[in-house]
Amino acid sequence: MFSFFNFDMISLTYVLVLSANLALILLIGNLTYERARDAWNSVSGRANTLQSSLTDLQTSADVADRQSVEADQNIDAALKKLAAIEDELEQLKKRHEDEPLPFVYRVTPTENFDPGGTIWEFLVQHDEGLQETDAHHPARQWTGGRYYLIQGATQKAAQRQLERHVPESAGFRITLLRNHETGFAKAG
Repeated sequence: MFSFFNFDMISLTYVLVLSANLALILLIGNLTYERARDAWNSVSGRANTLQSSLTDLQTSADVADRQSVEADQNIDAALKKLAAIEDELEQLKKRHEDEPLPFVYRVTPTENFDPGGTIWEFLVQHDEGLQETDAHHPARQWTGGRYYLIQGATQKAAQRQLERHVPESAGFRITLLRNHETGFAKAG
């Protein structure tokens, strides 16, 4: 019986040690499982948050790209309109500079104005850099020349009428181009 008791005691000791080891393994496994589950939940939650942030950023980037494309289109359209307006302005300036102006429409007619006289065409030029002339005088800007149509009985009468407004002493040069029959004609 003694050996049987020894065997039982040894068996019981093994069983108890085995049970303790098994309980310890289960406890460690349970703790590891809990920590792994908490870590997984934390990482999974963080991944979901980051994915949501990424989606929001992509949506914002798409909206910004669309707005940028629309802004570029609006800028291109505005630049085209600006170019068209600048071209039209240049054409109007050129037309204004090239068209002869009837002198009688620019100023009050003088006593020498003869409505039945010949129409004389003059080119008026101004020397560049001359400072005595009023800066607001329109002929100041016409360094290339400006055409005037003046009606007068004679060339000298028409030229004197023009010289009252654009005198040679102020740097203006007056050149006769031609005389016209009745009616205003453009310079040839």
